[in-house]
Amino acid sequence: MYSLFRNSANINILIKKSRVINLLNKFEFSSYGGKVTLSGGYIHTEYRYLLDRAFEIYPYMESQWAASRGMAFKFSSGIQSRYRLINSTSTLAFAALGLFYEYEKWEYPTPPSIDDRYAYSHRVKSHFSISLRNKIGKNWELTTTAIHQATPDTYLKQARFGGAIDLKYNITPTVGIRGTYRLIYDTNPIVDIRKDYNVVDAGLDISF
Repeated sequence: MYSLFRNSANINILIKKSRVINLLNKFEFSSYGGKVTLSGGYIHTEYRYLLDRAFEIYPYMESQWAASRGMAFKFSSGIQSRYRLINSTSTLAFAALGLFYEYEKWEYPTPPSIDDRYAYSHRVKSHFSISLRNKIGKNWELTTTAIHQATPDTYLKQARFGGAIDLKYNITPTVGIRGTYRLIYDTNPIVDIRKDYNVVDAGLDISF
C-alpha cells in the first residue's frame, strides 16, 4: 500500500505598508508497504522591514528536516538584506546578502559505531543570491535564482551552491499553476552522501 501526504503554506502579514511578517511551511511524507520512502519539511519565519523603496532587511529563523536523506535536524537563523536592481513592467531583479548561524545534525549512512550515529555541525555562514523574475506575455511568469553560501574561511573551497527555476501560469489573476525545479550542491557535506540534491515540484497557486 502506498500513501502520500503533502502540505505547504505561505502566509504574508502586512504591517503599516513597510513591514511584512512571512510564515512558510512545507511537510512531505510518503510510505510504501510500511516503509517510509520520504519524510521532510521545513518551518520558516521572517520579519521584513522596508528601509527604502528598493532596499529591505529581514531577520529570519528556519527549522528543517529530511529524514529520507539522513538530515535529522537543521536550524538556521540570521539577518539578510535585499536590494532591487531592476524594476520594470516585465522584469524584476534582486540581490541579497546576509550572515547566519547554522546547526546541522546528520545520520551517517554507515555509522562508525553503535554509539556514534550522528555528525554535527555548528557554523556561521554568509549568504549571497541573485534572483530574476520575468513576465512572459499576459499569463506566464519565470523566476530564476542562484545562491552561494559558505563560511568566511572556506568561501570558495567548501561552498554550498543552489539554484531554482520557477515557472507559473496564471489562469486568472488569483489562480495559477506553478512548477519548480531546485538544486542544492554541497561541495563538502559532513557525511558521505551525494553532493547534489534535486527537487521537482508542481502545484496550484492561489492568492487573495
